[in-house]
Amino acid sequence: MNEDNNKEHNEEEEQFSDDPEEQLRIENELLRLKLQAETGAELQQLENIPPDVENAFLNNILAFERQLDSIEETKIFDLIGQPADFKNESELSNEEIETELERLVELLESHQIEVDYGTDYSSRLKYKFITEELFEHSTQKFDIPDMVHHFIYEEFHPNHTLSIEGIAEDFLEMWFSRNMEKDSYIFSDEMISKDGESVTKEQFLLRVQHVFDAYIDFENAKYEIQDVSFHMTHEGEEPTATGYTEGILEYDAVLENKEIQKIKSPFKLYMQHRFGYWELFKINMPGLEL
Repeated sequence: MNEDNNKEHNEEEEQFSDDPEEQLRIENELLRLKLQAETGAELQQLENIPPDVENAFLNNILAFERQLDSIEETKIFDLIGQPADFKNESELSNEEIETELERLVELLESHQIEVDYGTDYSSRLKYKFITEELFEHSTQKFDIPDMVHHFIYEEFHPNHTLSIEGIAEDFLEMWFSRNMEKDSYIFSDEMISKDGESVTKEQFLLRVQHVFDAYIDFENAKYEIQDVSFHMTHEGEEPTATGYTEGILEYDAVLENKEIQKIKSPFKLYMQHRFGYWELFKINMPGLEL
């Protein structure tokens, strides 16, 4: 064993406490310091996470960072052993598709590969996507225990309606919880008020917080999205688009004096598609007068 390996081995075996849990906590702190020294990343202690889970997480990140410079790329088909027994989708009946898709998913999972879908699609579409597209997709080949290659169907085939609706749901959930996430990706850097005034994202969030400060709670909240629409323009190198979602929302806004304001009204959220993502830039809804 060379000097570097011996040093690393001694570090791994060194005991700082007779209490196994305390030993893990100390190891985790050392791992965070090692990550900061090697990569510049500053990772805070993970809240409500068992120390053994955090330890595995930190070790995987360290292993990932150390492999980055020498990582090879390989096709998914090669990664799973080049299986030759999966027929073309057009050769299979609907019943056979169900069986083969299940077998295909099990094979992918055995090689730590997972595919997620944003909505319900047919088994035939899923099978066709995996065997004809994902098989040919190149990915980085990591040698890290428990690390999963995660793919999302909509990253290959964007579903704009689903994306717009998802952003609307994220915003409404934040509104009802009275907690706007400042670092959320859903907001544009430049928001537009109902009067056409342009405000920064920070100014917008500050105004929203002033609304929240006027109440102590939003109760009995519910909403219904009734329509989603968008228009895509393919001009230039990057396609641009605008869209909106509208519906009905209602909730009880509780004032500091316990008075309840019952709110039920239409809402409309406007979005734009830039740099491959949808973002919210204008809001028309009760209780939010910007």
